[in-house]
Amino acid sequence: MVAAGTCRQYYPEKKITVIKKDEKSLVPCGIPYVFGPYLESPEDDMIPCGNRAAKMGVELIHDEVVEIDFDNKVARGRNGSRYGYEKLIIATGSIPKKPTSIENYDADGVFYVPKDPDYILRMHSRVKAMEHVAVIGTGFIGVEIAGELARSGKKVDLVGSRILKHAFDPEFSEQMESIMLHDNITFHKEKKTTRIRVDDEGRAGGIELHDGTLIPCDGVIMATGYVPNTEMAKKSGLSMRRYDTIYVDEYMRTTESDVFAVGDCAEKRHFITKRTVPIMLASTATAEARIAAANLYNINIIKTFSGTIDIFSTVVGNTCFASAGITEEDARKEFITIESSTIVSDDKHPSKLPNNHKQTVKLVALKRSGTVIGAQIIGGIDAGEMINILAVIIENKMSVFDLLNLQVATHPLLTSAPTAYPIVQAAQNLVAKRIGEL
Repeated sequence: MVAAGTCRQYYPEKKITVIKKDEKSLVPCGIPYVFGPYLESPEDDMIPCGNRAAKMGVELIHDEVVEIDFDNKVARGRNGSRYGYEKLIIATGSIPKKPTSIENYDADGVFYVPKDPDYILRMHSRVKAMEHVAVIGTGFIGVEIAGELARSGKKVDLVGSRILKHAFDPEFSEQMESIMLHDNITFHKEKKTTRIRVDDEGRAGGIELHDGTLIPCDGVIMATGYVPNTEMAKKSGLSMRRYDTIYVDEYMRTTESDVFAVGDCAEKRHFITKRTVPIMLASTATAEARIAAANLYNINIIKTFSGTIDIFSTVVGNTCFASAGITEEDARKEFITIESSTIVSDDKHPSKLPNNHKQTVKLVALKRSGTVIGAQIIGGIDAGEMINILAVIIENKMSVFDLLNLQVATHPLLTSAPTAYPIVQAAQNLVAKRIGEL
């Protein structure tokens, strides 16, 4: 819908049609919260697409495109319907990755987390009646669903590698783990699930780990990642890239004339390393949608999409964890010469004020130039917005020397003290390490 809205702004004379399978859309990042006390049901996380389309003056058709004839500029629907186009934007998203190496991975009582409203409604009804759930996977979806199930009083066994290891350095993951272990969650760290145990009727009743550990449970949630939903694109003959993504240039154009691709189905290049990466973020998808839609008929935006900044935030207990750019651990694996600095401060001043929260800010910068390439934060809810400031700093290739002159609005009830603002303090520490000198 973001692409449709942008098309309407730039090309008001054009007829804009959105072809979508479901009548309602889930807010993807809100799905974990339908399994806890915050949202009563999946309906609270749904947006009726028809209302939005009508407000934008966009035609909405409920169908599913199964093939595209690029030569004749026709998209074919599931029941033989045909839709002609001048310009086409493919935004088919992603689907859950099923771990076929786990025996009985698709048994009754094993659930995945698709962006499918009907599936989530059925899943919610079943999971609500369970007392003990195993969650496999320690990415954002797994960690957040495990936390919400625990908040609702269920016993949870969480199985996987270090928590959020691709978004945070080890010391940040350890703090998340220490919070989660006090929340009715048993964490089986660095363990692998080999089998789903089923009863005589084929229903899941437990999991078996690679070391032989047996964990009984009422059901299993697989939070094992997502893969691009690109079977239709491949079948139609589009050029594909690594991770089964659709090739796109910086304007989101595919190899077919007048065809664009955005979101999880489109290729992503990392902002720092420039490698193709399997990063799937709503913020990235919406940025791509605006770029593609604005440049459908004419180049209206000179600045091209310069790569994916993996920017994340989540809440564990009452603590916000956020990151942007590359972690120190991953930077060193890529042989990037860096320095890092971590600052701990209060997010109110003075610290005796109510709702004060300790705030940890870590900056990662290139050793030679001082360019900031990564940041991580632990703190109160304001960390969710502070990481957006840091993402802008990273995207604009600002250095720690630029941050020494950073001017920010501060207030005792809202922020750290201006004399000890953590982003500036971390930058000062990096300068003190003689960063930028040969």
